[in-house]
Amino acid sequence: MIPKNLQAIVNNLKNTKWLQPLLQVSDVYVVGGSVRDAFLGKEMKDIDLIVEGMSLSKIQDMISTFGKVDIVGESFSVIKFTPKGFKGEPFDIAVPRMDRKIGSGHKGFEIITDGVNIFTDLKRRDFTINSMAVEIKTGKLLDLFDGQGDIERGLLRATDAKAFVEDPLRILRGIQFAARFGFKFAPVTMKLMQDNAHLIKEITGERIFDEFVKVIDKKGNTDVALSLMKQSGIDKALFDKEMLDYPEGVGMMDKASFFYVLGLLGDVDPANFLKKRLKGDNELVGDVRTLNNIITKLPTLNDEEDLRFFLFTSFNKSPKVMDADALPQELDDIVHEFKMKNIPMTPKDIAITGDDIMFMGNLKEGPEVGAITEKIQRDALMNRFNFANRQDSLEYLENLLN
Repeated sequence: MIPKNLQAIVNNLKNTKWLQPLLQVSDVYVVGGSVRDAFLGKEMKDIDLIVEGMSLSKIQDMISTFGKVDIVGESFSVIKFTPKGFKGEPFDIAVPRMDRKIGSGHKGFEIITDGVNIFTDLKRRDFTINSMAVEIKTGKLLDLFDGQGDIERGLLRATDAKAFVEDPLRILRGIQFAARFGFKFAPVTMKLMQDNAHLIKEITGERIFDEFVKVIDKKGNTDVALSLMKQSGIDKALFDKEMLDYPEGVGMMDKASFFYVLGLLGDVDPANFLKKRLKGDNELVGDVRTLNNIITKLPTLNDEEDLRFFLFTSFNKSPKVMDADALPQELDDIVHEFKMKNIPMTPKDIAITGDDIMFMGNLKEGPEVGAITEKIQRDALMNRFNFANRQDSLEYLENLLN
């Protein structure tokens, strides 16, 4: 018996105009994460379909008049289809496939579709919870590997013993699932992960980074993810040594805090590791670097004015760091002052501009104006004048210049 939300989708697809031509000549299945999420009671945001007994080009020809077709994926093996007038996520449509390893790395595979059926396709998937399908014509569940039972047991089990050899990224994907769903790994599967953890060296930084980001974006437990990195042995592939232990934290860190902590545990510079090994985006690299600088420099900032000015300049470079979970608690009061606008959060909060300084001081842009600007910011941060009031601010500036 399939869940009601999945049954409703299957019934709707069965009567969908664009799918009718395919159903008349082929078997079509809802597969993978779509089925898994239904059994987990989660919203099914996108639908993955497998069409058996037809080539991808033929499928494209039959549905192209009903909406927008894009061919994506490795070797252009997936159709992303958006029916006319449809507002949701595009449907992912593929044909049954199997992968043959022909070299190293995640691109060292040949995709085979000729003569491959739905059963072979389900077997080549990563974990049993993703190896289920529902036939649209009959509403019948195909669950050859007891994925439903593993969901009920909260268990992650590799569908095939070769799963991690074929794609080592699946180790990280499993860690992502464990962090998101609260599942445990079957002992045999954990052993397979440990035996193949060294293959993570073959995986590009971008793909590794994407799996880490999914843990955070999909509200997974970052403590679990960090702990499983060490348990599975992928830490040695990433850092060439074991990570430090991470017994517990906040459970769900923001991105900057997660990658900062990850770098510390790996005994590397967090921002450089994120940029060079994981190929993280520049904004996030900047946030991690700012967070690292704040935590590193904080013990040396004994003067309140210096501390406030340092945080002011740091948060203006990386505003998101103000909400970072890894930010020391001793800064909570100052951060609260920033957010309440009791002290300026940005230069724009101060009712004095650079033009005011140059006009009233008869100055040209240069180091002297910069020094006066810093003095104004420091005085505003210490509430030495009413920085938010234009008139009061101009009177303060006049006194300062005189």
